[in-house]
Amino acid sequence: MFGKGKGDQDPKKALEDASNVTNRGLMGGLTKAFMGQDFVDQTNSAISMGNQAIGSMEISKDLMEKGADATAEVLSITDTGATVNMNPVVVLVLRVKPSAGDEFQTAAQVVVPRISVPRVGDRVNIKYNPAIPSQVVLV
Repeated sequence: MFGKGKGDQDPKKALEDASNVTNRGLMGGLTKAFMGQDFVDQTNSAISMGNQAIGSMEISKDLMEKGADATAEVLSITDTGATVNMNPVVVLVLRVKPSAGDEFQTAAQVVVPRISVPRVGDRVNIKYNPAIPSQVVLV
């Protein structure tokens, strides 16, 4: 009865709706008046992070389907302090050896499984975007 079908909503649309409720019209004004500008700012920050996460997931999905295969040596790893589904987001500097083409070096921000975080010197299998080599996903 109440909220029927809400679970089927597109995440992008849900974030857009949340932004509209928080920032526009009567509800936006009431939210700001009763909850305060700090609440609105924190809500907008969370909405922005949600949009970034969705964008990152879309890129990763596309790379898994269409990305170029390669192996890479981890040259350095830096924790960003962020997590996605309890898995750390790190910046990897990689020496990439594509299955076709010349070796190159790139830095990529990726989500890695908490139980198998790569270390310096490890070799990992990746897929990457040849047009934007910093778009990498671990396979």
